[in-house]
Amino acid sequence: MSQEEILNHPLLQKYPLSERRAILVHKYFLGLELKRDPGLALAIESWERRIAQGWHRRKMRLDAEKQLAEIEKHKYLLSRERGYDVGWEEAARDWIARYADAWRTWWESQPESNP
Repeated sequence: MSQEEILNHPLLQKYPLSERRAILVHKYFLGLELKRDPGLALAIESWERRIAQGWHRRKMRLDAEKQLAEIEKHKYLLSRERGYDVGWEEAARDWIARYADAWRTWWESQPESNP
């Protein structure tokens, strides 16, 4: 089974792409721990029980840091374009309206989006 087929496995469909990748990494290390292939269902169960909560906290922190950095860049560019400091709140609202959806889709596809 190819990596693409595994990432699109029905058992993984409820997870965002970055979490699917993290589950597959967990499956690999769980296999080393068990000295056998744990299978996807067991890996997911182990992920949910042992890893997911901490991973989600780290993921939220990483996503927020990256998103804030994007808003800061946008604030700088928007302020330069308009010739005055637009302020953080206006820059954030503008960035969210114009770029947030596309950025989130792009960010989730990046390997570094996985904490």
